Amino acid sequence: MKRLIFLIPFCGLLFTSCSLDEAPFEHRYVINLVLKPDMKFQKAFVDSTYRLDEAINYYHKGISDAEIILIDENADTFGYSESDTMMGLYYSNDSFFVEYGMKYLVNISVEGEVISREVQVPGSLAILSPKHLDTLSLSNPPLLIWNSCEDCFENTYMSTAYIIEDTLGFIPMLTPDTTLGIFYNRFLFREKDTIYTVLVEAMDSNVYTYLISWSQYGELKEGSAIGLIGAMTFDSIAVWVKE
Repeated sequence: MKRLIFLIPFCGLLFTSCSLDEAPFEHRYVINLVLKPDMKFQKAFVDSTYRLDEAINYYHKGISDAEIILIDENADTFGYSESDTMMGLYYSNDSFFVEYGMKYLVNISVEGEVISREVQVPGSLAILSPKHLDTLSLSNPPLLIWNSCEDCFENTYMSTAYIIEDTLGFIPMLTPDTTLGIFYNRFLFREKDTIYTVLVEAMDSNVYTYLISWSQYGELKEGSAIGLIGAMTFDSIAVWVKE
């Protein structure tokens, strides 16, 4: 019994010392920049990791005064300016400068550190069938067909269908083919006699790695930053779906 009484305070001391040990905090910059052709202005978000006990205001938290410069294959330079309404949010100064198939060098200077990544924009993508504003019957559904896209990651495409007012909860489907029987998946069409947006996207290797390869999740540069710097192209149509 005396031995047990001696061990109780020892175990309590051991528990206290272990509970005070914390994993070392690793500061990393968090970058989100995805180039998309046919978008009038490109945007980027620059932030950092935070401690678990640190309060975060998601609307005002970000890193100001970052410098974002893009250089294309023709040595043309494009810059970004910070938004007036949200810290860490940046918009491109030029409109429609992202070109299909173009390679860009992305340089982000933040708090004395430079984060760089080369990005290859995939080629153009277009949905060939069905046509925009077609009426589709689920009793005789057509195939979704699009063109092959150059420089997209392993010719892998992501397709989705959703109601305009309800973009949450839809299930994206990945395929290496340019034909997909999306309209055979009746569970995607919870409501009948309504308009759906059908979207097909082609990703570069950076975007694909970020979204799919969890073992390399969001890695930009070891010891520097996490997040996503990449490019993707897309096409979408609106269709009326009936039973």
